[in-house]
Amino acid sequence: METLHHVHADDVAQSFMKALTSWNSAVGESFHIVSEQALTLRGYATAMATWYGQKTKLSFLPWEEWKKTVNQSDAALTWDHIAHSPNFSIEKAKKLLNYQPHYTSLRAIQESVKQYFENEPNSTGIISDNQKTITDTII
Repeated sequence: METLHHVHADDVAQSFMKALTSWNSAVGESFHIVSEQALTLRGYATAMATWYGQKTKLSFLPWEEWKKTVNQSDAALTWDHIAHSPNFSIEKAKKLLNYQPHYTSLRAIQESVKQYFENEPNSTGIISDNQKTITDTII
């Protein structure tokens, strides 16, 4: 199943700071900096629907059928995103940099969505009581 492995900007910044303070361990190395765990698309959709106070209504279509339901640009972006199904290990960053992400993939996305609706000029800015609480609950 396709996965998404998001990272919060604060965790990226943390990794840079840790690399600077762990210079001898970091120099010449490369690190995956993401949350602790990726989410499946189904887990992501279910968690976000719940966050919006909605029941999950998912149906699955083969890719060739699904891409006909969206415009060509959205289909291409979606394919590029899911075809790579990112799921990375942070063990090397944990070991060499003492990297410990503060955000789960879900929390990072929920905070991004919340910030978008609070700051987007064309948005109503309405955040429900349920959305005020950012959660790590995945159903």
